[in-house]
Amino acid sequence: MTIKRVETVRNYAVTFMLLISVSCTVADLPKSATVTVEVTAPDHLSLVVSTRFRTIDDTRVFGNADTIQITEDYTQIYALNEEARISATLINNGDLPEVVRLAVSVDGTVQFDRSGTLGPGESLPFEYQWVIRRP
Repeated sequence: MTIKRVETVRNYAVTFMLLISVSCTVADLPKSATVTVEVTAPDHLSLVVSTRFRTIDDTRVFGNADTIQITEDYTQIYALNEEARISATLINNGDLPEVVRLAVSVDGTVQFDRSGTLGPGESLPFEYQWVIRRP
């Protein structure tokens, strides 16, 4: 991932962010997340997905991240690791507004589903983290 993309993720203009914190036991950890992107006429859209990241001072620091160039509707299932977290950010790197939908389900339960117009330079972020309560 390039420095520009990291800066874009850090400085996103659209602030639709959702942090899900749920108490559970280790046995209850979710196993997978499905990320879906729907677009009308994609041009310069990218999706940054990570299952290993930290949020420090409102900035996401990635341990690993996949950057996918969106050219059509996209659906992918991501295996969740022992951290049981996922970050997905849809970014408009183009000069024109884009009509988009970003949806994320964890173990079949919808956690995030937003549609709308994403302006040039704007992003639509989602963050999910499962919290384990110790007995």
